[in-house]
Amino acid sequence: MSEASLNLDRVSRTPRLSDVVSERLLAAIREAGLQPGAKLPSERDLGEQFGVSRTVIREAVRHLAAKGILEVRSGSGASVARIDSSSVSGALALFLGRKGMPDPQKIHEVRETIEVQTVKLAAQRATDEHMAAIRRAHEQMGQVADEPEAAANADVEFHRAIARATENELFVVLVDSIGDVLMDIRRATVWQPGRAKVGYEYHQRILEALERRDVEGAAKAMEDHLVESLHALTAVGAVLGRKRKRRK
Repeated sequence: MSEASLNLDRVSRTPRLSDVVSERLLAAIREAGLQPGAKLPSERDLGEQFGVSRTVIREAVRHLAAKGILEVRSGSGASVARIDSSSVSGALALFLGRKGMPDPQKIHEVRETIEVQTVKLAAQRATDEHMAAIRRAHEQMGQVADEPEAAANADVEFHRAIARATENELFVVLVDSIGDVLMDIRRATVWQPGRAKVGYEYHQRILEALERRDVEGAAKAMEDHLVESLHALTAVGAVLGRKRKRRK
């Protein structure tokens, strides 16, 4: 009887030294509470403290820079990266580029988790300035309803303005992190006849609830809006699926 053929990889005996150093360096940064922009010691100093060569330090720093944790500039050394929503959004875009766009239900679940909470907090915390920004985004969408790309941008800005009204910058980062995904959704659906008007009407309900400081009413209006958006995106996905099958 012949032996089975298996696809096996060689087992690594130990982690690379640079990986160990990068993990310990990250732990030290966290423990020290270094803020974005803080400079790290030189490669020479780090090498002496870790008891390793500058080559190992350089590789460890490159590893953390690739993760977006450190920034490395020629002549100025390494510093803690200034991570913002665009960094998170970029990482998510790369992830989706490899995995493909999530199915509509998954997108809906994430949006519901984030945006229902943001609108509830906005109803409680929004200042007059916040409300003015939300109204401007809403009015802008109404003015460009016949321009799909502009309407999509105004749609996204409406939701960003609500996130800013929570007075919690982490919600802004979360909403911005899925900004590219949301733009793809708008671009996919806003071309449907009357689609921009439908979105505008749902936004109107949300805006009116916010103006009344109606927390539960704002949450319900947002939930209805997201459900309707899910249905629209599902319909677009079905149409695209049929077109792909016909091409085959």
